[in-house]
Amino acid sequence: MHILSCLNYFKFIAIAVVTVTAGGLSAHAGCKEDIQAMMKAGETAENYKLLVELGMGGQVVQNSEQYYRDYSHFYQIIKQTGVHWLVLGDQEYTSSDGNTWTASQKREADWLEKTLERNAETRAAIKDVSCTTEMLDDKTFTTYRYTQSTTLPVESTSVVTLWVDPETSLPQQRHMKTLVSGQEIETTTRYQWLDALELPTP
Repeated sequence: MHILSCLNYFKFIAIAVVTVTAGGLSAHAGCKEDIQAMMKAGETAENYKLLVELGMGGQVVQNSEQYYRDYSHFYQIIKQTGVHWLVLGDQEYTSSDGNTWTASQKREADWLEKTLERNAETRAAIKDVSCTTEMLDDKTFTTYRYTQSTTLPVESTSVVTLWVDPETSLPQQRHMKTLVSGQEIETTTRYQWLDALELPTP
């Protein structure tokens, strides 16, 4: 797969498989069940910002800021290209300056339903799950590691590490090492949780 196709794929993955939680971790030792519950909770989380770094061949190839009002209303800025991307339900917009917007792709009416179905398949298939605690930025976090696979829009396998703040039960950072079409892509995502979020108005 060409590098541009890989990056477009990961733009999709950033939207379709966001792993966040608005509730607490379960008290039992079922690491797999905890991860599946957090992946499910991510579909209803609101008002958060993601700082996403994509790397290939040991080099950072894309930095983006992503702002989510909810799962189907979000705004992304790609640092290297200056492209602004806005999704409001089934309508996508693009902008070169973040002020003047052009309507672009119109999503199918059932896009969200299909995305949630793929998410459920991904959750059900996670494996090699483990959980522990470790330090991150001088603070102790609950750490989950697992493997997930996808078939759409392309086949991929990712080894994921997720650091969750035990005080808030919210993710702080996620690292994914993904093999897709023979290429390895690393994604580091840092989370910021907001009280409120306003998206641009086209």
